[in-house]
Amino acid sequence: MDSHKTDLSEQAMEADDDGIDVEGFNLARWTIGYLAFWIIMSIGFAMVSQVLLPQRIKDMGASNPTAVLGTMTSIGSIVALVANIVVGALSDLTRSRFGRRSPWLFWGAWLTLAFYLLMGNIGIITGLVITLWLSKLSFNMMNSPIYSTVSDRVPKRYRGTISSAIGFGNTLGLAIGAWVGARFIDSVHMGFTIASFCMFISAMLFLAIIPREPGNKDEKTIDTGQSAWKHIVYSFTPPMHAPDFWKAFCCRTLLLLAIQMLSGYWLYICQDYIGLTKTSAAKVVSTIAIFQMVASIVAMFVGPLSDRIHRRKPMVALSAVLAIIGFIFPLAMRTITGIYIASIFVALGQGIFMAIDQALNVDVLPSKENAGKDLGFINAATTAGQSAGMALTSIIVSMTGTYIYIFPIAIVMSVLSVLFVLSIKSVR
Repeated sequence: MDSHKTDLSEQAMEADDDGIDVEGFNLARWTIGYLAFWIIMSIGFAMVSQVLLPQRIKDMGASNPTAVLGTMTSIGSIVALVANIVVGALSDLTRSRFGRRSPWLFWGAWLTLAFYLLMGNIGIITGLVITLWLSKLSFNMMNSPIYSTVSDRVPKRYRGTISSAIGFGNTLGLAIGAWVGARFIDSVHMGFTIASFCMFISAMLFLAIIPREPGNKDEKTIDTGQSAWKHIVYSFTPPMHAPDFWKAFCCRTLLLLAIQMLSGYWLYICQDYIGLTKTSAAKVVSTIAIFQMVASIVAMFVGPLSDRIHRRKPMVALSAVLAIIGFIFPLAMRTITGIYIASIFVALGQGIFMAIDQALNVDVLPSKENAGKDLGFINAATTAGQSAGMALTSIIVSMTGTYIYIFPIAIVMSVLSVLFVLSIKSVR
């Protein structure tokens, strides 16, 4: 009788982990690999997106820097969204002696290095815009495969912990990047160079630290009766009959959109909403970065806690509530203190959300065979939310001439994100 119970328990455990080898999974090694990638990559990304790119646009003499930045990022978000979906789908089909995800990550790192270096040295706004769009393409050649490895190679019981490592690394890296970027406010070219190598090194470290992806050159491709081109077209077919997948997608898009409406514009908010000088605004951004670092440490404990209590939704709801509190403060206190308090709550909300978000996304996937394609859709919400948030802020400020309206709009979006995640039925 006891033996029968043990067999059933082992079978349930195997099913719970989707056939992935649990005994041979080195959690410490994988955690270090994800941390290395997300911290270093996010440093380079934040240096450019939060400080260097906005300042470079101003230095190049743009008459309306907010509109230029918004246009660049809005179209860039479309490029990134398409790239994320296509790369995810094509990596599902990739057969090589290096596996299906690693080649995309490797070459994406080289291209991102080249485009980021070019952004720091190009002399005209049109060239800067085009290069930014190209960098969005190459960046998602790195990003999409990284997310897919969670579904491919991480047992379900450890996904909360790995998701926490991703969220911690991302939040900490963004904070450090904003702080470092502010140090190069008067030396933008050098800042772009440092950011470029951060992006490149992050991918190479990840490939070096995690166990090498098994080759799949001889693995049989599932016969769908489609050519590669038709599969690319198919990659734009969203998952059908998967309501929880789309609820998670909407939750993620709305919350990241709301957060990025502020996070992408801290420098401009300090200059144009509070009235600080360029140097003073850079100091405030540096201090905000310190708050984000502390928030990332707090968020690091969320994933393991979620694995232990088998709950995802309460963590996501908490993150949105914290962000909402942060959005209220710039309305109530139009001062540096108000901005600092706002940044603390927004950073905590973002950190907790990023710590649990990836585990939730993988848990609601409708098909493991199409994990790359489907994660391409849901991870496009990250890119779309981040880029579209900046674009939306640009539109609002250009139409109204003030930043004051972005805060209530962000609050409404965050409330909607909570409603979406609470309505998910397949995850607790």
